[in-house]
Amino acid sequence: MTSKLSIFKSKTGEEEFLKSYEEVMNLWEVAYEEVKIPTKFGETHVIISGPIDGVPVVMLHGMTGNSSFWYSNITALQSYRVYCIDTVGDFGKSLVQTPLKTEEDCVIWLDEVLKGLGIQNIHLIGHSMGGWLSLTYAKKRQENLKKLILIAPVASILPIPFMKLIRYIYPAMLFPSEKRIRKGWEWFCAKGNDIHPIVMQQVIIAYKQCKPILAVIPKNFSKEELSGLKIPVLFMVGDEEKIYRANKAINTIKEKIPHVETTIIQSSGHLLIAEQAAKVNKAIVDFLIKEH
Repeated sequence: MTSKLSIFKSKTGEEEFLKSYEEVMNLWEVAYEEVKIPTKFGETHVIISGPIDGVPVVMLHGMTGNSSFWYSNITALQSYRVYCIDTVGDFGKSLVQTPLKTEEDCVIWLDEVLKGLGIQNIHLIGHSMGGWLSLTYAKKRQENLKKLILIAPVASILPIPFMKLIRYIYPAMLFPSEKRIRKGWEWFCAKGNDIHPIVMQQVIIAYKQCKPILAVIPKNFSKEELSGLKIPVLFMVGDEEKIYRANKAINTIKEKIPHVETTIIQSSGHLLIAEQAAKVNKAIVDFLIKEH
């Protein structure tokens, strides 16, 4: 596995990470295939599942994660043709040629991936950083989308809590000991919720063996920037979300996207896609099948 730029600190680290990726993929309960799509930003890894003639659903993961983390959600979407994309430069299997640096880069990159997959008129789902990427794409390319689902998107509507990240997450990235990594990721979760041990092991390996090459910094979007968004939008957040207060996030996105549908998932934090998978999956499926 080679590229002009590599997220891996060493060949041994790469092998250890790829093994951990496959171990998380063993949690998937549906058949899948993996493809690589060439783009100007690098070869993009995509996991595809579901019937060939199913309605296309594209899923974008959170930062320092990858597509394997959708293991809790993929079975609920098995009647759709689902494309889970590893963001170029993040901790996944995509290969970096040129880092994503701007919003325009992100839109062009996703344009090229979708063209390479031969799909359009898609449902787009994004969690955390993937939510920001999804909203960024929707602003420019809503004609390519049927519906948009934003799951606790980072930034997008409210400021990033840098002081909290400095306390809980940056130490894990800068000085990646197992203790610091566990502390950071456990902070993401609501009280009483655990991260699957196989997923946690991949996170620990990734933080120790990888370095992100994702240069774009997510920002908030104004009401004016989102005013042209007309497609159906669902915004989902956990009641114990850590990057912003759930109620404030709901009120703010309603101001910026008046027609948005919103839901608060109880007993969940930022990793709600796994913490409360059944509730999240029901909200996703109900929204997708609903007539709009």
